[in-house]
Amino acid sequence: MFAPAEDPLLTVFEGSSPGDVSHTRLLWSSLSLLPPLEARLVSADIRQRLPVSRPQRSSSTGPMQQPQPTFEHALLQERLQERQRYAAMADRRREIMALLRRQREQRIRRELVSVDFKPKKELSGGEKLRKPPDSEADEELVKQLQ
Repeated sequence: MFAPAEDPLLTVFEGSSPGDVSHTRLLWSSLSLLPPLEARLVSADIRQRLPVSRPQRSSSTGPMQQPQPTFEHALLQERLQERQRYAAMADRRREIMALLRRQREQRIRRELVSVDFKPKKELSGGEKLRKPPDSEADEELVKQLQ
């Protein structure tokens, strides 16, 4: 039935009926695997190109359409939005700084009220503690703010 041919990779059907040969060829062709879909260069299942955009026709009889925004217009809008965002951030920062300044002023006022009633601490050399120099600078800053 099968006999080796001159080429060892080929099989030759000798002495077989044509029906057997056709059935055998059909069997072998059905058993051969196709390459995976990803390995093919072109496939009917996969769209190879993006759809082409058709130019829109303007009708002279219809109502006047608004012009499409251009790239420059979109860029200008984006810059305006960015400026608004930065302005909002600056306003928020000013509010926070004002709140911190008010809290600092309140804290300094409370400390100044209680300074007269706190017991004076003495250093080891018999000297009394004075106000730290930072508090004097803070007081000057508070006066400048008013």
